[in-house]
Amino acid sequence: MEVFLASIEFLNDESIFNKFLKFASKERQEKALAYSHQIGRARSLGAGLLLDEALRRTCKQVPLPAEISFDKHGAPSLKGFDGVFISISHAGNYAAAAVSSLPVGVDIETIRKCQPGICKKCFTPEEAALVLSQKSQEETDAVFSKLWTRKESYIKAIGKGLAQSLSEFSVLDDEIIKNGSRTGFFCKSYLPETDCILSVCTKDSGSFPQEINRIDLSFPR
Repeated sequence: MEVFLASIEFLNDESIFNKFLKFASKERQEKALAYSHQIGRARSLGAGLLLDEALRRTCKQVPLPAEISFDKHGAPSLKGFDGVFISISHAGNYAAAAVSSLPVGVDIETIRKCQPGICKKCFTPEEAALVLSQKSQEETDAVFSKLWTRKESYIKAIGKGLAQSLSEFSVLDDEIIKNGSRTGFFCKSYLPETDCILSVCTKDSGSFPQEINRIDLSFPR
């Protein structure tokens, strides 16, 4: 498994966005342009460009730009390459992508203020207690964001999206536990920048990379 991270802030400039739009697949262009605000367009395009660069480095047999299909839960897959699993995410000025030979989910979030109501609704009682027991708001926000990305990475890895209730499983340990039973899925979290956290989930606990691959997408093409 390989995990990639890129800054996509440069795409907030509409003229630069238009320059790079042509390098994306038709589906990704349409997806990006469907956003009404430039920031949303930049994030969508950036995630697509990062995935293509990730595939260029890991799966040279995949024609680029990659053709992606989405199931009813929004889970992406490569058309014609059943043995290659992918996941993408974007938040703030960052995009993340993961490529693996096993089901995989990646989620990146900017560290955000904990909302106790959401915490109690979406987390297990043990998870909520951990978040709300922190000594400072900064620590509370960091733990909240970490657990949130771990949960998002798991529901992406199993391909169910929000059809899977977030409060039905625990991400306190490296292995995901659901209703007291082992799921066979594992997660790992990274702090690639001071203002964001990234989590990855897959079935092989030994496949997590030590470091995330940082990609510069702003180079001329």
